[in-house]
Amino acid sequence: MFDLVIIGAGPGGYELALEARKKNLTVLLIEEEKLGGTCLNWGCIPTKTYYKHAQLLREIKRASLFGIHLEGVQVDFARFHQRKEEVVKKLQDGIAFLLQKEKVDWIKGHATLIDSHTVEVNNETYQGKYIIIATGSKPIELKGLEQAITSQALLDLQEVPSKLAIIGAGVIGMELACIFQALGSQVQIVEYMDCILPSADKELAKRMLSYLKSQNIQVHLKSKATAYQNNILQFEKNNQIEEISCDVLLQAVGRKANFDEQACEKIGIAYTAKGITVNEHFQTSIPTVYAIGDCTGKLMLAHYATYSGYHVLHHILGEESAIRFDLTPSCVFSFPEMAWVGKTEEECKDEPYQVVKSFYRSNGKAIASEEQEGFVKLILKDNKIIGAHIIGYEASILIHELAVLMHTDQSIQAMQNIIHAHPTLSEIIGNCLKIAE
Repeated sequence: MFDLVIIGAGPGGYELALEARKKNLTVLLIEEEKLGGTCLNWGCIPTKTYYKHAQLLREIKRASLFGIHLEGVQVDFARFHQRKEEVVKKLQDGIAFLLQKEKVDWIKGHATLIDSHTVEVNNETYQGKYIIIATGSKPIELKGLEQAITSQALLDLQEVPSKLAIIGAGVIGMELACIFQALGSQVQIVEYMDCILPSADKELAKRMLSYLKSQNIQVHLKSKATAYQNNILQFEKNNQIEEISCDVLLQAVGRKANFDEQACEKIGIAYTAKGITVNEHFQTSIPTVYAIGDCTGKLMLAHYATYSGYHVLHHILGEESAIRFDLTPSCVFSFPEMAWVGKTEEECKDEPYQVVKSFYRSNGKAIASEEQEGFVKLILKDNKIIGAHIIGYEASILIHELAVLMHTDQSIQAMQNIIHAHPTLSEIIGNCLKIAE
C-alpha cells in the first residue's frame, strides 16, 4: 500500500508527489495523458511561449521609437510552433527526471476509483492510505458551434489565421486575442456579459477594453453567439443578428471540472455541477480521499492547484499550514499585462475602504522603456492592503511584492519604510504606498 495515490500529473499532482517524497512518503502518480497536464502541454506554457514571440514582434514594430530602423523583417511561424514544442518537451523531460530522481512511482493510464483506498489502472488495482484526485479541467463547448475549436487546437495551428473570432472575453480569450493580433490576425471577440474579464476589478477591465481597441481588436459585449457555418459566426446583440466572417472560430467560454462522476457516485464522493465538493482542507466527503485544483471547480489556476496539494500534505502529516488561498495572485498575459491579488473594489462596496493609485506615466523606468500605459491600484482598509491591482508592463512580476506584503500583514507605515531601487518599475508601488493615509 502506498502512502499517497495521486490521480493526475498536472501542477497539482506532480508537485505534490515530489513534495511528499521529500517527507519520505511512498507515492504512486497516475496520468492518463502527458506529464504536466493541461498547463504544460496545452495551456500556460504554450501560450506564454507564443506570448514571448508576440512581445518581440511588437518590440520590433516600434523599434524606430528608439532610433532602430528595421526592414524586411519576416515571421517564420513554423519556427514559432517548433520552438513551442521544444519548450514543452524540455519541461516534460524535466518533470520526468525529477520524478525519477525522487523515486516517485508513476504509470500512464486511466484511473478509476474503486473504494476509499483503491484505484484501478490498466486492469490492475493499487491501494493508498490516501487518494488525491487532481484530474484538472476541460474546455466548455457550446452547443450549435461544433465547428469552433478550443484553445488546444488553436495552439496547434500551423499558420496564423488571417481572421480570428473568439467567443469569450475571459483570461484565455483575452490572452489569445492579444497574441494572435500581434502575430498578424484580425481579431474580434464576442462576449455574452457586459464586460471583459468578469473576475477582474472593473476599473482595470474597463481600461483593458480601451487598450484592446487601440490594438484594433474589436469587442462585442452583451452579445450571444448563436450559429457558425461556412466561416460565418452569427451572434445576437440588441435583439438583432449580426455576423462575423472568420477563418477560425475559438471557443474560450471557460473550463469545467474534469472528474469521473459515476465513480464518485458509486463510492459516495459528493459533487455538484461545479466540481467535487471539498472542505477547507480539500477533503472530499470521504476523509481519506482529497481533491485539489480545477476538479474542485474553485479557482482554476495552476499555482492554486500546486498550493492546494501542499496544503493537503500538511493536513495529512498533521502540520499547520500558513498558506493564504484568499491571497492567490492572478495574472493575465495581455498587452499590457494585468495582475491582481486580494479583493476587487466591487467586493468592498459594503465596507469602508480607501483607493490609492500610482501611474506608469510618472515612472522614470517606464518612460525610458516606452511602457507608460497603466497603473497600480491599492485598496486599503484599517491601515492594511486588502486588494492590489496592476495593469501595465511586467504586472505579473510586480504583483508579487504586494502579495508578500499582504501575506505578512504589514501596516502601511511599515511598507512606506521599504526602499525601492531607482530607477525601477517597483517604484510605482513605492509611490503608491507613500500617498496612502
